[in-house]
Formats: sequence, structure tokens, C-alpha cells
Amino acid sequence: MNYGGNYLVFWKKMKVDGTDALMRAFDTTIEAKSYIQGCVDSVVTFTKGANESKLKKEFEIRDINNERK
Repeated sequence: MNYGGNYLVFWKKMKVDGTDALMRAFDTTIEAKSYIQGCVDSVVTFTKGANESKLKKEFEIRDINNERK
């Protein structure tokens, strides 16, 4: 399946059934990490008591080239 990039960002266990939610595809890990940081910053800014370092661990970057093997 073509996702439009080589790296997929997932938010772990965020779906109702407990599976990982696909957020977006990127060409580089730098873009993916920046996207994650933006998501984390938004949640921390608008949620009282949100823990930035704990929240970052809820995201995962997967290389689709490794997934195909």
C-alpha cells in the first residue's frame, strides 16, 4: 500500500479497540519527529498536567520498507 512516504507515525493504542492509530506518512525521520513534537506540544499546551516525556513515548515511527519484508 502506498502511504505517500517511507516513515509512518503511529499513536500507540489510541484506537477504541486498543490498536495503534496511523497518524501520517513522511519522507524522512526528521519530518516525522517534528510532527510528533508538534502533536506533543499541542497536547501539553492545552491539557493540564500532561507529561511531555511520557507523551512522546506514546508515538512510534515505523519504516515501511522494513514492514514489507
